[in-house]
Amino acid sequence: MKDVKLIFEDSRIMEIYKGTTVREVLKEINDDSIIALRINGELVDADYEIVDDSYVKYILASDKIGTKIYIKGLQYVYILAVKELYGDKADINIKHALDKAIYTELQIKRDVNRDVVLNIKKKMKEICNRDIPFRRVSVDREDAYDYVDSVGETEKVLNYTYMTNDTVTLYELDNEYNYFYYVMPPSTGLLKRFDLSYVAPNGVALSYPIDNIVPKFQSIPKVLDAFKEYDKKLSGLGVRYAGDLNKMIVEGTISDFIQQNEILYNQNLENIALKIVNNRNIKSVFISGPSSSGKTTTSKKLAMYLKSMGKDVLVLSTDDYFLEREDTPKKEDGTYEFECVEALDIKLFNTQMKALLDGKSVKMPTFNFITGKKEYKTPPIKLEKNQVLVVEGLHAISEKLNHAIPKKNKLRLYISPFTPIRLDRHNHMPTTDVRLLRRLVRDYRTRGYSAEQTLTNWASMRSSESKYVYPHQREADMVVNTALAYEIGVLRTYAEPLLYSIDKGSSNYEEAIRILNFLKGFLNIPSEYVPNVSVLREFIGNSYYE
Repeated sequence: MKDVKLIFEDSRIMEIYKGTTVREVLKEINDDSIIALRINGELVDADYEIVDDSYVKYILASDKIGTKIYIKGLQYVYILAVKELYGDKADINIKHALDKAIYTELQIKRDVNRDVVLNIKKKMKEICNRDIPFRRVSVDREDAYDYVDSVGETEKVLNYTYMTNDTVTLYELDNEYNYFYYVMPPSTGLLKRFDLSYVAPNGVALSYPIDNIVPKFQSIPKVLDAFKEYDKKLSGLGVRYAGDLNKMIVEGTISDFIQQNEILYNQNLENIALKIVNNRNIKSVFISGPSSSGKTTTSKKLAMYLKSMGKDVLVLSTDDYFLEREDTPKKEDGTYEFECVEALDIKLFNTQMKALLDGKSVKMPTFNFITGKKEYKTPPIKLEKNQVLVVEGLHAISEKLNHAIPKKNKLRLYISPFTPIRLDRHNHMPTTDVRLLRRLVRDYRTRGYSAEQTLTNWASMRSSESKYVYPHQREADMVVNTALAYEIGVLRTYAEPLLYSIDKGSSNYEEAIRILNFLKGFLNIPSEYVPNVSVLREFIGNSYYE
């Protein structure tokens, strides 16, 4: 007798046998747009057995959480396809996000080219058509250790060495076993929408649906180079994965690595300062990047390097150039749109920047965010002959914003924390997660925001970044990487308690759990090792530049 009742969010009621799995429920629903279910407010995997009357909510593949589930499942299909085509020794390094796709590198015994990529794509479609189930398997940590050791995944050996859990959750796909720190889809049949693109010399970009469309991949060479350059430097220091960091923490050498990281970051800024000093045409530097990239510290450190080389600096912010509140563009719902470049007084900004570069005195505005108006209370300023103008802001490098300044007279820097550190070869660290952790910690410290408030605001801000910030990457003359390979271990100490405070009934609960699961792969690092001039101090506090 069917003795368990499911009450769905759309008022549908389904009666099932006690012990029925989510996989079986999804099969009966028979809707490919649904990729997972929340049972009584909790995201569960397909093998979860339902034993009591429950309230059920759908997770669509197009939802924020559903997209992450889709991507993880697609990555596993990709791995399986490569192994089926090129043998068990073939593998994939899942590196990082790149232009709304996941950038990966193949390890196969032949040159990677477009034909190889087309063959993999064809095999992936075949695997999806086979509708193979993803099955959750819980194994003893020692057994997981022996398995990854036997297949040569040495970085996972380190991960399991420093785990505190007695068991490890793996996912099985067609007799292939792998670890992913997030819930997987019920089967490969739901993952038919994707694309693969060849990225010379041995890279492949895996694209997935965004807003129900698989976007066409377009590489961003300067961003890719920023990842690769830092990856190369870290590899030279013997660090590529979380386990490498954890090993240094256990062995007591992490403080040395922190200082080495800081030197790499400082060398980058010093090289940029030298470029400016050695090019007499460069009169202005514009710095942009998404939220929590470290724009403030980077601007101030660059200014100090320039001063040490005999160049004085005038630092300005585009935040003082907002339009009067009544002139600000509005969204469809009638609220103000502050994130677009059109929210700035573009005409005034260009007039004043050009006047400064022409050696004229300018009375600068200060924007009053309470009244929503510009105020002119400070004395006029003038750019001296030996000064460089440094402008920091969300849209600072946009050609639309600074079009009056000739290209030869400006250097446009796009900054973001492009970290190549990963949990393992199949679990990368999204740049957006690094920025989110930074934002969580800083919001709580400086504004008293809860993790709930930050996560809620983050979703809206990410949407605006996609529209108004990321396109600027292609306009940049240089990309500045503000990532610190060790920072997750430091941020974990601050962020973990905040994330645990999110209630199970919150719409942000699954996102909090996802991040917490990721953080478990990193041991805590004491903040006392972090220099007060580090960009990380902008978020955890006690920064020299505050």
